[in-house]
Amino acid sequence: MFNLINKSYIKVKTIWGYDTNNMLLTHLPKSDSIAVIFPGADYSCDKPLLHYARKAALLSGCDVLSLEYGFCRATNPVEGNPFSQIVKDCYEAVRLCVENKYSNIYFISKSFGTSVAGEISNLVGYEKVNNLFLTPTEETIPYILKSKCTVVSGERDKHFTQANIDTVKRNNSVDLHIIDKAAHSLEIDDDYAESIKILEYITKVCAKFVS
Repeated sequence: MFNLINKSYIKVKTIWGYDTNNMLLTHLPKSDSIAVIFPGADYSCDKPLLHYARKAALLSGCDVLSLEYGFCRATNPVEGNPFSQIVKDCYEAVRLCVENKYSNIYFISKSFGTSVAGEISNLVGYEKVNNLFLTPTEETIPYILKSKCTVVSGERDKHFTQANIDTVKRNNSVDLHIIDKAAHSLEIDDDYAESIKILEYITKVCAKFVS
């Protein structure tokens, strides 16, 4: 018997002049677990890795919050630090959704989103959050080193070098997956069949992560 899924949106007003629409999928009856999806700067929650991560989380019984960044549709630059504003906006959406409602909180993030997830983990409390970092960047390393987390990176990812991988390995609490021949997209550019196998593998990693 399938649970019913309810769709709603958590709206957050941004300095970019419009509201972000952060989609929230909730189970009926209510789940005690939630997965929050942090997209990349140019990699939305509807693209393959995060689409199937969301599906895996839903099928595992989690509610799912898919975040959106205000700058993605911005036409005019703003003063100050855009990253700080993005963190503020995303934290507001997470706070409204998560506060006092869930026993288990999972953050699944991609690329730029790994730094946003790391910063919000600081605000929520690392002891309350489980992180899955997909294709982190060098800027994400401080967050990785202070948490028990899962990390997935491509062997040929130019944004996360072998030196970065060696640094992450110092944390014995990291479940590290290095995908052979894969680039930052976690695909193999000239091999669609192997790229699909990688997508399947990472989806299984996501399913295990939230189980």
